Amino acid sequence: MSMTQIGISGLQASQASLNVTSNNIANAESEGYSRQRVYWVPSYTLYPGIGTKGTGVNTSSVDRIASSFITAQMWETQSLAAKTASFSEYITSLDQWLGDDSTSLTAGLDSFFTTLNGASADPYSSASRQVILSESNKLAQQFTTLNNQIVGHQDLVGRQLEASVAEVNGLLANIAGFNSQVQKLSASSQASNELLDQRDLAVKELSKLLGVNVMEQPDGRINIFLKSGQPLLLGDQKNSLNVSGSASHPDGFSIEFVSDSAALAVQGDPGGSIGGILSYQNGALRQAQNEIGRLAVVMSSTINAQLRQGEDLNGNTGVDLFSDLTNPASGIFALDAASGAVSDMRIADSSQLKASEYDLRVDNTGNYVVTRLSDGVQVDSGSLSGAAGTQILSFDGVEIDIDGAATDQIYRLSPVRYGARDLDSVLTDPSALALAAAGAGVADNSNLQKILELQNGRLVEGERSLTESYSRFIGDIAVQTSQAKTEADGGKKLFEQVEASRNAYSGVNLDEEAANLMRFQQLYGANAQVISVARQTFDSLLRMF
Repeated sequence: MSMTQIGISGLQASQASLNVTSNNIANAESEGYSRQRVYWVPSYTLYPGIGTKGTGVNTSSVDRIASSFITAQMWETQSLAAKTASFSEYITSLDQWLGDDSTSLTAGLDSFFTTLNGASADPYSSASRQVILSESNKLAQQFTTLNNQIVGHQDLVGRQLEASVAEVNGLLANIAGFNSQVQKLSASSQASNELLDQRDLAVKELSKLLGVNVMEQPDGRINIFLKSGQPLLLGDQKNSLNVSGSASHPDGFSIEFVSDSAALAVQGDPGGSIGGILSYQNGALRQAQNEIGRLAVVMSSTINAQLRQGEDLNGNTGVDLFSDLTNPASGIFALDAASGAVSDMRIADSSQLKASEYDLRVDNTGNYVVTRLSDGVQVDSGSLSGAAGTQILSFDGVEIDIDGAATDQIYRLSPVRYGARDLDSVLTDPSALALAAAGAGVADNSNLQKILELQNGRLVEGERSLTESYSRFIGDIAVQTSQAKTEADGGKKLFEQVEASRNAYSGVNLDEEAANLMRFQQLYGANAQVISVARQTFDSLLRMF
C-alpha cells in the first residue's frame, strides 16, 4: 500500500465524517432525530507480520446514537403525562360549570324555598300559588340544564375517543410500514437510521394516546402490545382499535381491540390520553350524573310525599308538584341477552339513596350478589328462593323485583342516574297545591310549613340537607380537580426530565458538532498533505534519473 493510497483512505474517511457531522448540524432542530457517528477502523493487510506498515483506514459504519432504555422510559412517561393532562383538562371544565352561579342548584333551591316562605303569609292567594308553580318549573329546568350539560360532556367524550382511536390506527399503519422497510434494509445490511428515528417518533405519538409495551425483534422490526396484553402490531401485521358503546349505554363509551378473529373489550386502564378520557367518563362525570340525579329524586319524592298529606283549595287530597321519580324503570340494564329476570325497580326510601349504580349478578345456582360501584361494597347477597314468582331484593333504599327461579343473570341498576333528566314540574293548577293540613281549611298553612322544614331537613342519607349535599359534591369535585392538576404538573415534569435525558444522549450538541467539524477538517487537510508529500517524493525520485 503506497502513501498515496493511505492518504486517499484518510481523505475518504474524513470526508465521510464531515458529511455526517454536517447532517447532524442540519438536523439539530428535527424532532426525534438521533445524532450519528462514523466509526473508523484500520485497513487490514493481507500479509500481517513483522515489517507490516499499515494500509490506511476504513469507515466501518454510520451508527445512530440511541438508548433503547431511555427511549422506552420516554414513551412510558409520555403516556402518563398525556393521561393526567387529559383527565385534568376534562375535570377542570366540569368543575367550572358546576360551580357557575348561573347553574348552581344551591341558588335554585334557595329561591324555591324562599318563594314557599313568601306564600306562607297568605296560602289562599292565587298569585302566591302561581309564583310557586313558576319557581318549581324553574327549579326543574335547572336540573334538566345540568343533566343536559353532563350529556353534552358524554357526547364530547365519545367524539374525542373516536378521533383518538382513528389516530391510533393511522399511527399503527405508519409503524407497520416503517417495520417493513427496516426489515428489508436490515436484510441487505444497509443502515436505516432515519427510518428508526421516524419509527420511534411515531411510537412516541402513539404512547401519547395510550400506554404500550414495545419489543424489538432480531430482524429490526418492533412488536407493540397494549398494557392489557393484546398485540396491536406484530411486525408489519397490525390489528386495530374501535370505539363501542354510547352516551346512553350503561358503561358509556369503551374501547375494543379488533383483530381478524374477534373484537374484545379492552380491560383496565389503556393509559395515555384515551385512558384519561375514560377515567373522567367512568369517574367524575358519572359521579356528577348520579349525584345530581339523586338530589332530584330526593327532592321530588319528599316534597311530593308531603303534599299528598295536605289538602288543596278545593278540599281535595294533595297531588304531586314534581314528576314521580320513584319508579326508575329506565335505569334497569340487562348486560346480556339471557338476562330478563328483573321486572321492576323502585325507590323505597329516598333518604337512604346513594349516588351510585349497582351490578347484580346471579350465578347458575341462584346465588346473587349486588355490588355498589361507587365504592365496590357488596350491599346485598344471598340465594334466590328457587321458586318461580316475584322476589324482592332491597339495598340502599332501593327495591327490585326479580324472578325467584332466575339463574345466570347480570344487570346494571341505575336508580338515580336519570333523576335530573326525568324531573319536571307537573302541576299546572295553582289551586291544587295542598298547602293546608287535611281538614284545616283553605287559610291554613300547616302543610306548607312542613314543606319549608324540608329545606334544612336531613334528607340525604339522613345526614345532610339538599344544599349541603350539593355543596359537598361540588367541594369533592373541586378537590379532585386540584389533585388532577397536581398530578398533571408532575406527569409533565417527569416526561420533560426523561425527554431532556434522551436529547442529551441522542440529540445534537452544536458545540460538540462544531468541534468535530474543525477536527475532521484538520484530518482532511493532513491526509491531503500526505498525498502531496507522496507526490513530491515521487517527483524527487524521478529527477534522480
